[in-house]
Amino acid sequence: MAATSTTHASSLSFLLSQPHSAAPNPHLPLRGRPVVHRVRCATDAAAATKHRRAADENIREEAARHRAPNHNFSGWYAPFRPTANGDPDERYSLDEIVYRSSSGGLLDVRHDMEALARFPGSYWRDLFDTRVSRTTWPYGSGVWSKKEFVLPEIDPDHIVSLFEGNSNLFWAERLGRDHLGGMNDLWVKHCGISHTGSFKDVGMTVLVSQVNRLRRAPHSRPIAGVGCASTGDTSAALSAYCAAAGVPAIVFLPANRISLEQLIQPIANGATVLSLDTDFDGCMRLIREQFDWEVPDWVIVPGGNLGNIYAFYKGFEMCRVLGLVDRVPRLVCAQAANANPLYQYYKSGWTEFLPQIAEPTFASAIQIGDPVSVDRAVVALKATNGIVEEATEEELMNAMSLADRTGMFACPHTGVALAALFKLRDQRMIGPNDRTVVVSTAHGLKFSQSKIDYHDSKIEDMACKYANPPVSVKVDFGAVMDVLKKRLKGKL
Repeated sequence: MAATSTTHASSLSFLLSQPHSAAPNPHLPLRGRPVVHRVRCATDAAAATKHRRAADENIREEAARHRAPNHNFSGWYAPFRPTANGDPDERYSLDEIVYRSSSGGLLDVRHDMEALARFPGSYWRDLFDTRVSRTTWPYGSGVWSKKEFVLPEIDPDHIVSLFEGNSNLFWAERLGRDHLGGMNDLWVKHCGISHTGSFKDVGMTVLVSQVNRLRRAPHSRPIAGVGCASTGDTSAALSAYCAAAGVPAIVFLPANRISLEQLIQPIANGATVLSLDTDFDGCMRLIREQFDWEVPDWVIVPGGNLGNIYAFYKGFEMCRVLGLVDRVPRLVCAQAANANPLYQYYKSGWTEFLPQIAEPTFASAIQIGDPVSVDRAVVALKATNGIVEEATEEELMNAMSLADRTGMFACPHTGVALAALFKLRDQRMIGPNDRTVVVSTAHGLKFSQSKIDYHDSKIEDMACKYANPPVSVKVDFGAVMDVLKKRLKGKL
């Protein structure tokens, strides 16, 4: 059984907000201009038939007839942090089922950067732009449109994609203008607008695709299924992608610690769900498992198991090295105060990391006291002159609710990131004109009960500053007008 504890967020996806080129060819050649096609009328049946796939051919079969050129790009596993006495040449094929290095440390995916660098940054930008938001398999995905940077050796027919990524980049105009000191370039990356309602989809498509590749010829590995320890969103994504691929999924969940909306997803997708009387860290011990290529100044990410903050850094750094962008943004990892081991580590000057028993938090997906990827997160934060901030339960719920009042429908985890933004603006670390992206990791609909409790002011020891409960009023015009005048501050 293959297992995973986290998925990688794709930092490449929001670099592509507007395409540079309208060229339709998904395999742009290194040299030569894009082909210009004349506009055809829909009634030009002969021309339309000539360029459309056959009625009995699906997009996978169409893609098989139009293979991308083989440039021998490759990737492999290597120890994330080699030990002094370890083998400096230790590496593993991506087709090996391996979870740890020989010393027991984390593994990292490395790419053949020399091979990728044979092509200039302008080539990669143009190539990726021609693929974005198209239905050509598998490039309509926000992940697989950058296939060469992700899993270059996989056959497109083995890819399991639900056309994830390419999620909305929301200009938070009112929130920035009215509540954050006139910020005019504040954006929220709505990763929750995805197939399973969270950012986990953009990593899960890669994991399940690789499992699918290994299960099929010529590898034909006897992989019985894929398992994960999860606080909710990972299990939802794993279950959906495994269901799409016909691969059994096994989910280990901490009992009574995730929302019903999160629990129903793996159940509905046919996963085997095991509810354990422990927290996320206990589950892990059991199984061990878009700005037109302009980089923002800041990216703020909620952090729990901490794989996502490193994935953002790695994606941006890869783009910088290959010439797609000229710099990387400063990263901010936002943690709930009830589960803040990285924040405590950061405040100590990175002197000593102390795992903790995480306390309950409304941001349940980041309720993790012993994160697997802490070393990776430190590398990302140090390399980007990054910051770690925390948010109390009241701060995160107020930030979430205030954001909702400006047109969003945020989850508590986004509330953690937004609360960090409020603090960094108050400290004048982030300026009013800094282009800032807040990563919203899940859809607010997954956490409706917490919103209900907040607006009913039923949360113990919380003032619920922005609560907006319904107002009971008599069926009387005068009574209705009295309420409206009060709510609208006499503007009627």
